[in-house]
Amino acid sequence: MRTIFLIGTASSGKSTLTSALADWLKENEQSVATVNLDPAVISLPYEPDVDVRELVDYEQIMAVRGVGPNSALIYSIREVARNVETLVEEIRDLAVDYVLVDTPGQMEIFAFRKEGTTIARALTLERGAITYLVDPVLASGPRSFAASMFLAASVFLRFSMPMLMAVTKIDIVPPRHMKRIARWMESQEYFEQDLELSSGGVMMLMAREVARAVGEIRSMIPYVMLSSKTLEGFPALHMVITRLFGEGEDELR
Repeated sequence: MRTIFLIGTASSGKSTLTSALADWLKENEQSVATVNLDPAVISLPYEPDVDVRELVDYEQIMAVRGVGPNSALIYSIREVARNVETLVEEIRDLAVDYVLVDTPGQMEIFAFRKEGTTIARALTLERGAITYLVDPVLASGPRSFAASMFLAASVFLRFSMPMLMAVTKIDIVPPRHMKRIARWMESQEYFEQDLELSSGGVMMLMAREVARAVGEIRSMIPYVMLSSKTLEGFPALHMVITRLFGEGEDELR
């Protein structure tokens, strides 16, 4: 059983990718279970096999505790962590090839709190990996791209499990922007030049070190560029996933 956690900033496309990847794997004769870990989500593009909303009532927590939406999310995730064995048993009973875990829309709720790592360890029944979604809309400039890479690195450090970066929405972002992001991914020199051109003052002095750090991150974490709508990039995504799990490149039956 391979567990894949989909993590990314709000609106990066986690739920859409969860749905599309589940369908793609099923079409390629893989058994798949989807897990929703967002207690506050109203609707999803897929029908989750395991749903945290059946375990915790986000609206009730907000009403009973008299807290706002963000605090209610924190309380909800704490409740999930305390009762995570319920989710574990549900997942184990499904006995599938892949478990796709759609994490909360607000990334920090899961990625940067101890409850997130507790839940991730528990739900990784055999082998686990992370697909970190990079939203190209939020990475269109050199500095915002660097920030996106540092966010990815922080998630990698937090969970200490194999990880890939998926640059999403290639079907809706202008091709010139995607081409630029692809060049930044591949060339530290090209990224450094663009970063220096967009910087001034202290940032100008830091540009080379920032570019070097981004290059190091890219060398450690593989990436793919994909569309959850057209499914472009999905074969490459599957190839990287199987490599992360140490299974070679051809696992489809």
